[in-house]
Amino acid sequence: MNHRRKMTVFATILLLEATGCAFNPSASIQKSTPSVEASVAPLVQEGKISLYASEEKNGVYHNIAIDEGQGEQAQQYDWETVSNPGYEPMIHEQDLNGDGQAEMIVITTKGYGTGVYISEAHVIETKEQTEITVEDALAYTKAHVSFSVVHQSGTFSVKATVTDQPAVELSLKATDKNELPQFGNIIDYRLDEDHTLTAEVAAQLADGEAVGTAILHYQWDAGAMKVSRITFEAVAS
Repeated sequence: MNHRRKMTVFATILLLEATGCAFNPSASIQKSTPSVEASVAPLVQEGKISLYASEEKNGVYHNIAIDEGQGEQAQQYDWETVSNPGYEPMIHEQDLNGDGQAEMIVITTKGYGTGVYISEAHVIETKEQTEITVEDALAYTKAHVSFSVVHQSGTFSVKATVTDQPAVELSLKATDKNELPQFGNIIDYRLDEDHTLTAEVAAQLADGEAVGTAILHYQWDAGAMKVSRITFEAVAS
């Protein structure tokens, strides 16, 4: 995982009300100090590409605009990203559909805190300035990964099962083996070294401890970025 995106973030705790995250067992959330003015300087700049925000409210930038430095009017998108330093959006350019022209990938941070990190991936087809749908990592993970308690020879364990794959045993303390992990508080999108869009979705216990990670790999499919493969890795004890 990117060193800036550690599973447990010891920092000022922020979680947006609109994360859509159903699992939030023990995260203590507080908001950043609000600013009355939107960003004048770019939120982030990568080469000729700059990102701006037209509004900042309660520590969150809204309505993100992309200026590609070509003298054309900046295109605005209905995105959000936290305003705290260290969580600036990340910009990548990569040909994702094989047409010889790079798409723009912008990864924003929607919420973070202790045991919480929620990012979003946005893909822009640069020629037409249109946003490409990215299949939701959390929804896909919940649909394809399940947990179960297995009793055998007087002992029991918790296993994670990915559709059509062998079960993975989780390393849990004895006191935790009656608790099934949940997804929802850590969703980390990134562009891998092989230029593949991926997402890591952590499986956590109620105290926020991560016991495993679902790893999703994306590919271009019929005009959208869809999950092509999912695997699950247990956290070593």
